[in-house]
Amino acid sequence: MIESGVTQDFLLRRIGESKPRSLRLAVLLDKPSRRHVALEPDYFGFQTASKQLWSGYGLAAANGTGRNGKHLVAGGGAKRRSKPRRSAKKER
Repeated sequence: MIESGVTQDFLLRRIGESKPRSLRLAVLLDKPSRRHVALEPDYFGFQTASKQLWSGYGLAAANGTGRNGKHLVAGGGAKRRSKPRRSAKKER
């Protein structure tokens, strides 16, 4: 994810010092309205609103949950699934 772009800008400059043949920036989530540096990704999966929170697929929600979700969830975090209730077994 790229928000402010400060970390990506630093890394691109640092890696660029070794004079690679090419260097591209690919991000899954791009938040252009939060950018603090003049940096645009070469490739992005989704552009999203600056205040929208995402969780799942390695991103944690504000409360720290949802990081291991198999899907991206927008809007404040992944919902926790309650454990399935066990049905009462009838004794014979």
